[in-house]
Amino acid sequence: MKTVLGRIAELEDRFGTAAGKEPLLLVVCQASRKLALDQDKCIEILRETGFLPTGPVGLLSFRHVPAGLNAEETEKYLRDHAEEICDPRRFEVKVDREANDQ
Repeated sequence: MKTVLGRIAELEDRFGTAAGKEPLLLVVCQASRKLALDQDKCIEILRETGFLPTGPVGLLSFRHVPAGLNAEETEKYLRDHAEEICDPRRFEVKVDREANDQ
């Protein structure tokens, strides 16, 4: 049992999920598109909204931020759509309820 617990602690430390470690924040975006604000500023804005993931591993998706927005428009979009950016699994996964009823 000590071996298993030691291995789990080692993996938690390696992946940044151990207590006291900085969380791992995965950011998804389209490589062909550049936002008007840098990534750090975007994360700061999302943190201010209160929707930024607080667990050991978080996921942000900037895939649906419209192209061509200036800095002010980008900030407004991030604030207005923070929940779907910070929790994309709730908004992007579509469930076919009829298929489940069969």
